[in-house]
Amino acid sequence: MDGAKGGVNRSLLWMLSVSICGTILVIGLVAAAASFWFAFEEARDLQDDELREIAWLVSPGDAKVLSSQGGFKQADEPGMRIWVLKVSKLATRLVTPDLTLTLPGELSDGLHTIDSHGESWRIYIRPMSAEYGLAVAQRTSARDEIARDSALRTLIPLLAVIPVLIILAGILIRILLRKVQQLSAEVDRRGDTDLAPLVAEGAPSEILPFVSSTNRLLGRLQSAISQQRQFVADAAHELRSPVTAMTLQLENAMTVEGTSDAVLARLAPLGKSISRMRSLVEQLLMLAEREAGPPTVSHDIDAKVVVIDVLGEIFPFADSKDIDLGLDVGESLTIQGGQEDFRALVRNAIDNAVLYTPPGGKVDVRLYREGNAAVFEVEDSGPGIPHEELPRVFDAFYRVVGSGQPGSGLGLTIVRSAAARLGGKVSLHTIASRGKTGLRFVYAQEVVDA
Repeated sequence: MDGAKGGVNRSLLWMLSVSICGTILVIGLVAAAASFWFAFEEARDLQDDELREIAWLVSPGDAKVLSSQGGFKQADEPGMRIWVLKVSKLATRLVTPDLTLTLPGELSDGLHTIDSHGESWRIYIRPMSAEYGLAVAQRTSARDEIARDSALRTLIPLLAVIPVLIILAGILIRILLRKVQQLSAEVDRRGDTDLAPLVAEGAPSEILPFVSSTNRLLGRLQSAISQQRQFVADAAHELRSPVTAMTLQLENAMTVEGTSDAVLARLAPLGKSISRMRSLVEQLLMLAEREAGPPTVSHDIDAKVVVIDVLGEIFPFADSKDIDLGLDVGESLTIQGGQEDFRALVRNAIDNAVLYTPPGGKVDVRLYREGNAAVFEVEDSGPGIPHEELPRVFDAFYRVVGSGQPGSGLGLTIVRSAAARLGGKVSLHTIASRGKTGLRFVYAQEVVDA
């Protein structure tokens, strides 16, 4: 994730998921603990009621019979014992077949918790008559085990519901934020020149102000860029006339009879500078037309015909440098877009390759089909471009230091603009292996099947 000023920009989906699911988990665990505690205490209260009920179910007649049988009876409940004994013996040490229990003296009627010989007991005392009393006792450990088992059974539904709620909350959050993700994906898919407003239809009302603000910003950017491009177009157009006039005047001056060789030698560099200026003006006009002009009418283009035609125009220049200009084209490939855009792309790509390839070098032009795409490729044996500079060579007026060739740095900028209008993808790859150097230009665009 991207950080700014030491902070971390977290995903809204991530924050909502963590906060809501975390809240569900914490509240669920607190509710489970409270439910367990209340169920545990309620089970213990029920056991106290059970002791009380058992004590009141023993009649005075049953007490006499039980007393004559030794005064001891084991109840059906785990750890529970019943004693019937004379009131005067309540403070004695009672010995039963499986336990030793000492009852403290002067126990009042009702419920008591006592410790005897390392064990805790819950006892209910009930006077039966002036002669006999009744004691019903149960081990606390047995009572707690029963209460704990009962309380744990109440936790099962609650603990099972917590993960279900967390999963459902995560799914619902993703569904509800899908429109935000779609808007983000739409912006990521756009090209550098696509400043059309975002579609706010279906977006949550909470993000509509953000979408509206973004659209206003895009509108301001589009207006500013249009003004800048129009300025470049106007400036280039205004420069064309004086540059043409300077070219004609220089040609006239150099053809005047009687002009000395020294003067001609001094005028020659001026002619090269004016020629370079004229080329720059033409490229500026071409770039302005590609960027500031309205979208061209899209129609089918025979890529093979355009490549062969452009290659024929550049061949004399390549031949003058003794460059082996090769062509490898197969079947005719039809793409869609503006023919002038594709022609400008092809011309600048081949022209750059021939320009930067040293005399005696080689430039190969290929046009082939790869899957559902038409691929136009130009490979040269020039010095190539350092990997760290590849992303920058598409910028206007940027030139690789030490190239040693005249130019304005607008050729690849025109190529990028044309590729964006055509809807294709352009890339550069430096060749540096086995002592071989060069540059590979690749342009790919979807083929229109007949």
